[in-house]
Amino acid sequence: MDLWLKIAIVLIIALAVYREILKSAKTASARSVQTSKAGFMSIIGVGSVVGIFTYVGMSITWIETRDLRAYHPENSPQFVSLYERGVIELNGMVIKTNLARAGELAPLAEQLTQGCNRDDGCEAQKLFDYVTAIPYRTDYTSRNALTVVKSNWGDCDDKSNLFASLLNERGIDYRFVYVPHHVFVAVHINDARNVPFLNAKLTIGGKDFYYAETTASGARIGEFNGQFPYSFEGIYDMKKNKPEELSNVKFSIG
Repeated sequence: MDLWLKIAIVLIIALAVYREILKSAKTASARSVQTSKAGFMSIIGVGSVVGIFTYVGMSITWIETRDLRAYHPENSPQFVSLYERGVIELNGMVIKTNLARAGELAPLAEQLTQGCNRDDGCEAQKLFDYVTAIPYRTDYTSRNALTVVKSNWGDCDDKSNLFASLLNERGIDYRFVYVPHHVFVAVHINDARNVPFLNAKLTIGGKDFYYAETTASGARIGEFNGQFPYSFEGIYDMKKNKPEELSNVKFSIG
């Protein structure tokens, strides 16, 4: 929702509240001019308070990964913080990805994938196991991957940031998949022998990217999370820094 539309709605609600209070005041017994002035100021105060609470309520319900503040990117109605890294624009949305910097999680990724012998399927699942074991807690913003490791909690975008950052350290390709109020990762692996029999995947440019729902504790790469392509808001390639054309994405199970 555009910021100015929010403000207009708040003003309309405040005006409606003011009119209702004024009607009640007119039906009451006559009062002195001083009392009327005090009553008018009370009405303004009440209307302002109601307006503020309405705006705050609307803001809270709208705040998520896609709601950031400070400046206007070109052709976008939303604001983005000047201090955030990894901000992308996708189909009219402004999204904070907030991945770790290259090398920040290299030791952790190396430790987690020991014994895989550069098998990308093994490595991806080991990294995924680590991320899905982190407790889920929502915070209505996108936290940096390194912060998620240190705090040991995160929501869908936090844990997706972490998983993607770990995949970056191991050179494994992936995509961010955005649906309303949620994001998950689709990861490309060459050795898919260990993915579930009925696996969910997206084929993009001839490469298979398997679903990886980071919020599902104990999940396996390839397990379907209930998200069909009709609900996709967009798919983003972080390495090329551009969105995928959804018409070129093929979905399949099994």
